[in-house]
Amino acid sequence: MKTKPIRLVVGAVMVALLLASAGVAARRGAPKVLREGIVLESVDGNLIGPDANDTWHFELSADANSVEGKIAAGTRFELLPSVRLETLIADVNDRLDSTYRLTATVTRFKGRNFLFPSYYLPLSKLKSDEAQPAEPNQPKAQVPGAERSGAELAIPPDVLEKLQGRTVPAVRRGTPTDPNAAPQRKKLGRVMVNWVGVITASNHRPVFLPYGFGWNVGEVYYKLLPCKTLEQVLQKQEAAVEPLRFNVVGLVTEFKGKKYLLLQRAIRVYSHGNFSP
Repeated sequence: MKTKPIRLVVGAVMVALLLASAGVAARRGAPKVLREGIVLESVDGNLIGPDANDTWHFELSADANSVEGKIAAGTRFELLPSVRLETLIADVNDRLDSTYRLTATVTRFKGRNFLFPSYYLPLSKLKSDEAQPAEPNQPKAQVPGAERSGAELAIPPDVLEKLQGRTVPAVRRGTPTDPNAAPQRKKLGRVMVNWVGVITASNHRPVFLPYGFGWNVGEVYYKLLPCKTLEQVLQKQEAAVEPLRFNVVGLVTEFKGKKYLLLQRAIRVYSHGNFSP
């Protein structure tokens, strides 16, 4: 009579152990959520996109090291809209494949990580280089008198007069004159410091509208990029009855003609009842 309760207890313990091991395996298989602000330095991967939402991703092609440990190959991050992403998209259209070496800052929003790219290096050739056929070796043109030892090639006086005073710029790696240089000459953006405004919504997306105490700075608004500071601001806004004003610091960037803001700090500003919201 006692064997049945014992079997039930053993069965319950086995089920609990199986559920616990399944939970551990799921946690191991899930990508690790990285801390906000760490920098992934020169990681190799593939640019993927756009998807149905016009979103681009970067997938690691090899294991990457970070201050929080190894990040496994195959981990995919969503890339935040920015000037750098815009130039990256323009560059990938001219490449044979989408392999890049990327440096980016990690942001964190609602349990997900995003990448704000700051530098990239193409790892594939240009399509134009592949399309050009190799030129056969041609015999050098013989200049009359050049076969003599020590002979100099004389420049006509009229050509020499036009060339005087002109200098030929040197071609440096990474400049626009280098056909293999990545188009990264645009600045990442500018820093917004101590701007006061409200966090509102436009097309179901959070935006920052500069708005001072009783005076409107303008109708320009900035789409807010997902990050930890934005998550904290939205939590405060949800708990409030009326719109809150914040003094913000962040990085302003652009993507496809629209302005974006990556918040770095947001402090609530109180009007003490002197001004209407």
